[in-house]
Amino acid sequence: MLLPSGKVVYVSTPIYANSHFSWGEVTCNCTRHIENLILNKKLVISAIAIEKNIVKTAIALDEIRANLSNRPIKVNSWYRPALVNRAVGGKEDSRHQFGDAVDICSDYYLPSKIYTFLSMTHNGGLGLYPSFLHVDWRGYKARW
Repeated sequence: MLLPSGKVVYVSTPIYANSHFSWGEVTCNCTRHIENLILNKKLVISAIAIEKNIVKTAIALDEIRANLSNRPIKVNSWYRPALVNRAVGGKEDSRHQFGDAVDICSDYYLPSKIYTFLSMTHNGGLGLYPSFLHVDWRGYKARW
């Protein structure tokens, strides 16, 4: 898969050196190409900025993983191009389209445990669901 930056990546390629997360996890096994986000005929964010958000998000997820005894975190959903986001019923302004939102779960911690761990310090969105936790880096606190 070709990233907006020109880098070629594969399903197993780490997002950055030594990351526990791969481009396959971000892009649903390299089936979701990173593209400009256009809403209401306006460019909201460029593909290159989305790629950068993905790298920042991976760094933050690796920090969360380290603080959870370095136990694996499973990615249910990460990047969603606008068409995919609509198809799955995502909100029009879903942070998944920006590359800085991830739905995660763990074989070691309940979503409620991770939510409690993050809720006091995370400056972004946290959404608790029965089988997963939504985490995003929108730049301000949001909880649901």
